[in-house]
Amino acid sequence: MRALIGLLASTTLSNTGNAIVAVAVPWLVLERTGSATAAGLAGAAAILPVALSALFGGALIDRIGRRTCAVAADVLSALAVAALPLLDGLVGLGLPLLLVLVALGAVFDGPGAAAREAMRPDVARSSGTPLPKLNAWGEAAESVGNMVGPGVGGVLLVATGGFGALWATVAMFVLSAVITGWTMPAAAAPAPVREPYLRSVVDGLRFVLHDRGLRTVALTATIIVAFAAPFQSVVLNAHLQQAGRPAEYGLVLAAFAVGGLIGALGYGAVAHRMSEGTALVGSVAAAGLGLAAFALLPPVPVLVVLGFAVGVVAGPINPVAALVIQHRTPDRMRGRVIGSYTSLAVAAGPLGLLAIGPVVDAGGPGAGYIVIGVGCLLAAAFALTGRTHLGPPEPDRVDAAR
Repeated sequence: MRALIGLLASTTLSNTGNAIVAVAVPWLVLERTGSATAAGLAGAAAILPVALSALFGGALIDRIGRRTCAVAADVLSALAVAALPLLDGLVGLGLPLLLVLVALGAVFDGPGAAAREAMRPDVARSSGTPLPKLNAWGEAAESVGNMVGPGVGGVLLVATGGFGALWATVAMFVLSAVITGWTMPAAAAPAPVREPYLRSVVDGLRFVLHDRGLRTVALTATIIVAFAAPFQSVVLNAHLQQAGRPAEYGLVLAAFAVGGLIGALGYGAVAHRMSEGTALVGSVAAAGLGLAAFALLPPVPVLVVLGFAVGVVAGPINPVAALVIQHRTPDRMRGRVIGSYTSLAVAAGPLGLLAIGPVVDAGGPGAGYIVIGVGCLLAAAFALTGRTHLGPPEPDRVDAAR
């Protein structure tokens, strides 16, 4: 039970810290430059390194161990984020230096998140928790971080007026590393795999692309991230600043996170009653319709309610994807497969962030919301084509992969 509590606590802390960075950095860039394109560039700098670090870090998880990788990633993230307020106070942060530091901090996010996700089946076995339920709890812990982070980030931005808001993130990363090291027994996971490193990287990517179910969830996630990544840091940001309601930014994001928390927990309770394909297609389609509705530019109270509703219907997406990966991946390859999946999904984020800035600058937030909603509906249509392959694979195929 200690491992279960520790995994959920470290997930919450790490995601809360990342959510503060995701809110604070684009906000400060937009405030200092007045450019949605520059804010999108800052957001892209926080995402692009995750794609590469997740790909190569996934194989590292299998090589050095899940607990070791999670602890190291949090410690290095803390050091990288601490450099932002330190250097801003000493020399001042221009946009080029800021982008470099944000990218450096993001390098460690991918392996850390993948390592914690790779530990879920180990924790489920040791605690006697059904895996679908633990996946839902893990995604709920991430939603708690996404719920608390924007609110905390908004308060800290008002209180500090600058990059001093990020010291809270540094403390959260350090505490996450301590909790993981203390609560996660090394014996919970199998011994690290000693294989040629680059071959491990290639094997993980090949396994994801050759398996129909894994390929479906990976490419669906890629489409979602490409279109939805700019929602928070660019489109909603610009919308509320143009409306003269910047103080409500954290409130809307918190409503999303609360809805996501409820949606993830709800899926965990009913996962045994529906197929993974039905859950994935329905969630992505409903989320796309909800995000497109933001183009109506309703008043803030309606935005909060709409954000909550979208969060609820989108809540099952990540637990479903995690369950598909766990069902269809041999234990010895879990780290590199999760890393490859994450890399494919996240790689599209910078493209969306860079593309949406000019759309918002030219057509306003409403145009950005429409693009995001239509993109998510395209992702649902793609998931529909492969929904029958999202369940557990045939036993002989898994045995052969082992």
